Amino acid sequence: WQSKMLQINVALPSGKRKRLEIAESSKVGDLKILAQQSFGQGSLRLVTSEGKILVDNLESLQNAGLQNGDHVTAVVRPALKLAATERAFALWYSGANKIITWGDPDSGGDSSRVQSQLRKVQQLQATDSAFAAILADGSVIS
Repeated sequence: WQSKMLQINVALPSGKRKRLEIAESSKVGDLKILAQQSFGQGSLRLVTSEGKILVDNLESLQNAGLQNGDHVTAVVRPALKLAATERAFALWYSGANKIITWGDPDSGGDSSRVQSQLRKVQQLQATDSAFAAILADGSVIS
C-alpha cells in the first residue's frame, strides 16, 4: 500500500517559494518539519490562503483543509532564549528589542540601565555573574 502524495506550495513572506511533496496521510506537524528543513529555518507558523493558522501539529492535512496544489505561507517564529548566571536570569525574544532580566541585581538581574541600547540583538550570553548581548554591528552590551 502506498499513500497518495500531495503537492503543497509553501512561500515565505520574502517571496521565496518551494513546492513540497508530502503523503496525504501526514499531519500538520509533518508539513511544518518538511518546510523548516526545506527553507533551513527554525520554528515556522503555517497559514493557509484562507488565513487559517495551522496550530494543531497532530491534525491531519485533510482535516486542516489542505488539498493537492494548495498554497500556504510559512512565517518564521522568533525564538526565545533563556540564559542564567549563578543568581539571575535573562529572557530574550529574538523578534523584539528587549531582554528581560530578573534575580540578583549584582549578578545581572537588573538590565534597566542598558535597555535603550539593546537594538538588533543577535546573541545573548551569560557568565557566572553577568549577561552580554551581542548586537548586529558586533558591539557588546553588558
